[in-house]
Amino acid sequence: MMKIRTGLTLQAALLTGSLALTACTGDQGLQGPTGDTGTTGPQGPQGPPGTAGTPGAEGPTGTMKWLSFADVGFPRTNAEKHQVRASTLANVNGTEVPINFTTILRGNQDPSRPERRCDLVNSPSTCLNVLLSRTGQPLRDDAGEVVITNAHDNTSFIQVGGKTFMYSSTESMPAGMFVTSISQDANGILSATATKAIDTSPIDGFWYSCAGSKSPWNTHLASEEFPPDARFVQERTSWADLKSKATSPTFPEFKLTAQYFGVDLTDANMDGVPDGDYATFLAAYSPYFAGYPVEVTLDENGNASLKKHYAMGRGSLEVPYVMPDNKTVLLTDDGANVSLYMFVADTAKDLSAGTLYGMRAYQTSPRGGTDFTADIEWINLGHATNDQIRALIHPSGSTARLTFADMFLAETPNTDGTCPTAGFKAVRAANSEKLECLQLKPGMELAASRLETRRYAALLGGTTELNKEEGLTYDPDSHTVYIALTEIAKGMITQPGGDDHISVAANACGGVFGLNVGAFTNAAGAVVTQYAPLNWYPVIMGVPTNYAAGSPYVGNSCSVTGLASPDNVTYLPGYNTLIIGEDTSGHQNDAIWSYNTVTRKLTRIMTTPYGSETTSPYWYPELNGHGYLLGVVQHPYGETDVARISDPEATGRDSWVGVFGPFPPLK
Repeated sequence: MMKIRTGLTLQAALLTGSLALTACTGDQGLQGPTGDTGTTGPQGPQGPPGTAGTPGAEGPTGTMKWLSFADVGFPRTNAEKHQVRASTLANVNGTEVPINFTTILRGNQDPSRPERRCDLVNSPSTCLNVLLSRTGQPLRDDAGEVVITNAHDNTSFIQVGGKTFMYSSTESMPAGMFVTSISQDANGILSATATKAIDTSPIDGFWYSCAGSKSPWNTHLASEEFPPDARFVQERTSWADLKSKATSPTFPEFKLTAQYFGVDLTDANMDGVPDGDYATFLAAYSPYFAGYPVEVTLDENGNASLKKHYAMGRGSLEVPYVMPDNKTVLLTDDGANVSLYMFVADTAKDLSAGTLYGMRAYQTSPRGGTDFTADIEWINLGHATNDQIRALIHPSGSTARLTFADMFLAETPNTDGTCPTAGFKAVRAANSEKLECLQLKPGMELAASRLETRRYAALLGGTTELNKEEGLTYDPDSHTVYIALTEIAKGMITQPGGDDHISVAANACGGVFGLNVGAFTNAAGAVVTQYAPLNWYPVIMGVPTNYAAGSPYVGNSCSVTGLASPDNVTYLPGYNTLIIGEDTSGHQNDAIWSYNTVTRKLTRIMTTPYGSETTSPYWYPELNGHGYLLGVVQHPYGETDVARISDPEATGRDSWVGVFGPFPPLK
């Protein structure tokens, strides 16, 4: 019971009770629950603006580079389909610039002679695209005619000692190399003044030279595409056996190669088969002579020195491309069941020694889907030098040249795609869809890595399923590599037996893919290169289309508003401009396109005559005060619409090489 102090009223006592209670020594009771949060009051009035800060220093004036072309449209009339049609207007940084495609030279021409006519009797080596033997004599076909190919392909401008030269090569077996002296007038118009063939005998001849590139140190890097399968060639027992089975290369191409090496091809009974022993051919020739990057260096007189870079590996080489560190080289591989390779040189600007890597792709897009995306791992294929590998195909003394059988054991796969014997692996790696079971023989790692690069990479788990991997270029603005695949087919579709790393839907119109570039670190944690492709993703794809009868576009199986079978590509730094050339039957007339990598606008800037393909688009941002885009038209009337050569509007079978321009300097 509470006691009431004397002199306090009851009310006062009640008012002071809380004080008396807090003075008690008993335990404090439990805290009651927290009440609900009250409603937020209205926002108060905005305070006065603060004092303005001091203006920062003025930054540098930015520059936005811009390049666009007038679209030439798809050819509609028969006359247009016989012509080389090119854009006549460009917009460079907001200024309209009139341009033209100027023909520098056509195949089967000698620019130093009247009317450019070749003299195949007295001066065959000055005729552009004539094929010569290792002793400088013109090669002849079965009818006895001098062979002048219209398969003009990769071309470069090389400036030495204040002079400008044009290097060019042919996509033929064997292939020719040529140097043409170039004149440039005050308006920037280029013309040819003299041509001479390069002697290829110091590098065992030259083979199917397709795309190429210009090195940062002013040399040309040529390719050798579609070397014969060594296993096939070395397993043949006679000329007749070779004739009955050869498809790619063809038997006539093998005979031209034998003629290049001086092998007797006498055919007394006129049955198309040489009388001599086939072993004589194999003694003079090896399929391992071809399939490598070839570096061409010119002096101030246009004389060439050649290096075949065996250390970089052998395949169906489309293009070697040097990255900005001058050590990393990316190598595309054309054909069926092929791969992508990366070579890292020991020393900058010296490709004679280094380590080779093969791609392993890990598909990240749904299997069987229309898109192909993947992450990339790089498999070390080992180190080599040019001298080490050349010694295997040019051994000293009585040692025999290395053969396929020296490196591999081979057996036929089971019907389910498995191998009968343990230790063998089923691979498709001979530029074909044919499955084979292989086992590497002991001690053959070095030899196999450079002479049978694709087979060796497949045995180590590399991805050899790409199809028609063509041109490659680098965009330093976004650190992106662009690669063209002419057709999504064959190895890229699900196939039984062997590895199946890639499975996507077929697309006969192909597409261009992007590969982001970054650092590649080896197992020891050391950075091998800062320029390794890290992934795949589509950039722009062709669209298969069926045009109905009566359409002006009937006969085209790919949309005429988009790409068809992209082949060679080149990028103009600073202008977001990717140039894409076609090699296709999906368009009746092949085209060259300009693609803005930011706006994604695609513009047709050139179309070519019936049956031809476009090759060798390449930017020259500044050549004596002018910019140029180089382009080549290969084998007109050669693949499709052959009968059109008889039309009155026909423009001839010989190839064309020329330039878009002149542009102002594109720096």
